[in-house]
Amino acid sequence: MKVPRQIRVRAWMAFPLLVAVAPCHAAPCPVVPGLVAPARLTMATNPTLPPLQYMSVDGNLSGMRIVLGQEIARRLCLEPAFLSTSFAQLTLGLLEKRWDVIDTGMFYTRQRAALMDMVPYEIQAISLSVADDAPVVVRTVDDLAGRSLGVEMGGIEERHAREIDRALRQAGKPGLDIKTFQNVGIAFAALRAHQVFAVFSIDAVAQRGVAQGGVRRDLHGLYPTPVALALRDAALADRVAGVLNAMQADGTLERIMAPYGVSPIPGRIEASGPGCLSDRY
Repeated sequence: MKVPRQIRVRAWMAFPLLVAVAPCHAAPCPVVPGLVAPARLTMATNPTLPPLQYMSVDGNLSGMRIVLGQEIARRLCLEPAFLSTSFAQLTLGLLEKRWDVIDTGMFYTRQRAALMDMVPYEIQAISLSVADDAPVVVRTVDDLAGRSLGVEMGGIEERHAREIDRALRQAGKPGLDIKTFQNVGIAFAALRAHQVFAVFSIDAVAQRGVAQGGVRRDLHGLYPTPVALALRDAALADRVAGVLNAMQADGTLERIMAPYGVSPIPGRIEASGPGCLSDRY
């Protein structure tokens, strides 16, 4: 029986698609043991840091770090699952084994790495933002003497603010009036309302603030520090480090970060945790 030409054309068009998807199933996915849920990478995030991680107007988690987490899960052959929580709950939830990964841009410190396995993968620096009608231009942190500064509570921005405050007072100058906020979004709202003179935030968030209007960025690139994923399992941390190295090698990591003004950490990516604290960071 002669096959109609239309059917023959459709069959020919479908063939390349079958060839394209076949390699995905050529090798079985490696088993990842010890997960909170089998075949799923459960990631917790604090979605208050647009454009890096935030809740979009349609109620979906969005931002660079969400895209990064999805790509890591894909390369591990796992289903990505995100949980939204407060920053204060992130470490406790990880130690209580409620999630596998903290994907929220946590700054790396040896104190944190002594508690949980961390994989530094990006470099973030701090910006100083002021209202766009601020009467003075801040050229150095010394220009903040006697002024109010808004920061997110408990973050590295607050730590550096308190270091500046101490240094100013030791030099015989007026210190800072540090105002802490539950998240950086509230700090920027206070800045636009002229309730604080300036705000410390990471560079990408400050850039977004400028784009939204009402503020300007007088300083940026301050205190560059590694930012890490945190994990509750050393073996999983090593796997994730391997995935990130592969993403760095094929250019995926830079492609994900570049639109946000974020840079991958230079050199090889490696885990650092309670079992083996790295001297590199």
